[in-house]
Amino acid sequence: MMLADLWDCQAFSAFFSLSMDNNYSTILIMQWIDLGIRENCFRKSGGPRYEQLASWIERLIRERNVMPGERLPTVRELSRTLSVSATTVASAFLLLEQRKIISAEVGRGTFVSKSLHGDASVGSDGDAMHSRGQLVSPSPAVAWRRRTLMALSSRLRATFPSTIDCSTGRPDPALLPFSVIQRAWNRTMPKVAAGDLQYTGPEPIAPLREHLVKRLSNDGVPVRGQDLLICNSAQQAFTLTMEILASQFRREQITIAVEEPAYPTMLDTLERYGFQMIGLAMDEFGVVPESLGAALRAGAHSVFFTPRAQNPTGASWSVERRIELADVLAVHPRVLILEDDQFAEVAGTHPGSLLADPRLESNVVYVRSFSKSVAPDLRIAAIAARPPLIDRFFEAKSLSDGWTSRLIQNVLSNVFADDEFEPSLKEARTAYEMRRHNASQAANRFLIPAGGSTWVGMDGVNIWVHLPPGRDAREVIELAAASGLQLAEGEPFYLAQGHHNVLRLNAGSVSPDMATRAGNILGKCCVVSTKIRGPIYV
Repeated sequence: MMLADLWDCQAFSAFFSLSMDNNYSTILIMQWIDLGIRENCFRKSGGPRYEQLASWIERLIRERNVMPGERLPTVRELSRTLSVSATTVASAFLLLEQRKIISAEVGRGTFVSKSLHGDASVGSDGDAMHSRGQLVSPSPAVAWRRRTLMALSSRLRATFPSTIDCSTGRPDPALLPFSVIQRAWNRTMPKVAAGDLQYTGPEPIAPLREHLVKRLSNDGVPVRGQDLLICNSAQQAFTLTMEILASQFRREQITIAVEEPAYPTMLDTLERYGFQMIGLAMDEFGVVPESLGAALRAGAHSVFFTPRAQNPTGASWSVERRIELADVLAVHPRVLILEDDQFAEVAGTHPGSLLADPRLESNVVYVRSFSKSVAPDLRIAAIAARPPLIDRFFEAKSLSDGWTSRLIQNVLSNVFADDEFEPSLKEARTAYEMRRHNASQAANRFLIPAGGSTWVGMDGVNIWVHLPPGRDAREVIELAAASGLQLAEGEPFYLAQGHHNVLRLNAGSVSPDMATRAGNILGKCCVVSTKIRGPIYV
């Protein structure tokens, strides 16, 4: 973008009346930040101010407005220009250095890293939670995210066996409709015949198909019986989608646009398949449309969305956001769209699906699993797509494990037919909302005065925590475990390593009182954890 497009002549002249001793990169960064700082860089819903500032500067660097080796403004210069504290600027610099974007040289200043390669930048404006937007190629060390989470969790459980465990993404088993499932089993077994145990195909049984058509259509996901396939989990749906993408783009390096932060197992799975990934910026309504547009222009072949209860942030689409995303996608008719609606049955929001848009419906794969709402151990999910796309899923499912148990399909169908199922969903929905609120309120009493915050989405079980400036997530997690609380490290939810200032707390998996206690422990540990790493920035 040209300078003349940014400012009118008076502002342009006034700016260049500054001392010409300033380095060109200093002028350019201050110019861009000053242009949109109040409107774009610092937003109430965008997390701690130092993170927003770091994202803004990183965007400038990745878009090559500041080149490797160039000097950044000093902490004092930026602090004075932006009317923020020196601690905020220093913390932003620390975060950028942890990401290997910049480096500090004692006595000389802070510089853009010379080794920084030209990653494709698809970030949005600074109103996102995180807008890294970099193209990440598969790493030889696959599955590092899940392995990191499980290794830390196992060690802390062994060391502190009596902690409140808020480190997983699991639902509270007490909120699953156990009595409804028991009755569903009892209604299923007397009607099972020997022929029902024979080999079969991937199509859903008729009673379940009828229930799904009604439930999904009433929830803004228009489907017909021929659009549906039953699989064993959302994870299997991901895998089948990747197989279809691999066969469709056999001679190309496949690039998937994914939410960032995102579900670590999905990121690991994409990496195992050898796909490249582009991170999409998020806000409280999910993926930011401008970030999506940039990713598609950069060549993404597919986009993976979570329309409700995004893990780890809890973000959910609004109807307006779904329409905005649809308008962006409509310009790219070859892009395959995956919607992972994993919390749908217990969600309070109803944004509908991109499957409802005639411009997109032939490219949409809608996935609804029932692990959070019914029971993880049932191992069942539904895929909805229009022919001929759904036919490719039938073929892929037939060549993998053939079909999903008809016994389980009958059980789920009987769960849907039970009069107590809907009240149980309402109870769970209310409980999860209360627990998220309790944990967030308790934690924020300590976090906000120290410069941190919690991100509480409209749905789901999780609280996404932005730590105060200089706090290290691993240190906070160790302190919390010793104090009786187990948390999940935030770094594995990103495409690349280097995010040491975020973590996740599953407030939904424990009682309301325990959620409050967990929030208190988290907040206190963030205040106690005052170690700030790294050099002094000049």
